[in-house]
Amino acid sequence: MHMEQERMQERVALLGPSAINITDNTYVDYLRINNTGSITIRLRALYIGRAFICDPSTFPGDAYIAPQEALWLPLYDNDITINFDENFHEVWRVTTERGTTAYELGSHLLHGNGGFSYDPNKFYYGPLMILFDQFFWRSDSGSWSAGWSIPKGTRDVTWRITIANIDERTIILTEASALTLISNDNSPKDPVPWYIDPTLSSFTLTPGVLNYLYYSWSKPASEGGASHQDINIPDSTTCITFLTFYGFFVEPDGTLTPFGETIPFEAVLIEPT
Repeated sequence: MHMEQERMQERVALLGPSAINITDNTYVDYLRINNTGSITIRLRALYIGRAFICDPSTFPGDAYIAPQEALWLPLYDNDITINFDENFHEVWRVTTERGTTAYELGSHLLHGNGGFSYDPNKFYYGPLMILFDQFFWRSDSGSWSAGWSIPKGTRDVTWRITIANIDERTIILTEASALTLISNDNSPKDPVPWYIDPTLSSFTLTPGVLNYLYYSWSKPASEGGASHQDINIPDSTTCITFLTFYGFFVEPDGTLTPFGETIPFEAVLIEPT
């Protein structure tokens, strides 16, 4: 009975946004857990999806959280390697010593789950909303870097954007959708496109759900676009970035309505090597 009385006072929560700190834009460094109850709690398990990840009580300093306080749980420093890209839409769950549980989607831990609304003051256009502060690139399978600058000659480039469908209908993109750099200073007539990598991205965008889109192919899949695109633009050049989306709305009766949207993105600086 004493245990049940304590459990009734216990509350644990995973509250986004910014409840995850990411190292090199790839690996989860810290996870924030909140004690929203009136009694001290002790964390005993972290799960992602169906997989047991760790027992936080074995970490140095244990894993006690006082009432109405929060704990930043160190994962990367304790040799717990979690690739956030691979767990973006997984359910994250923590359990206390008394058996109280809290869970949340990885995307909501980082960006919040308060829903998405159209705000013209934030430069969102049409049914697709871009999170402009979540724009990265990497070479091959290396670490992610902020997308606002990239060295000339970088090989096997993949760009990553974070996008949400803020329409009420599902959107299905086609392989013609692309991210394109157009030089401001040199040969603006020669755009350099990257097409969605179907091995990493989903072409189906569900309303109200955040998605990563990865652009790495030099051509669409139907044109043999398995090769990656390199940065072949003169250095010390700024480039306008255009996102072009082609596809279909899925109507309530299942019919498809053609869809298209263009979003002019931020400038990208091509740096000298």
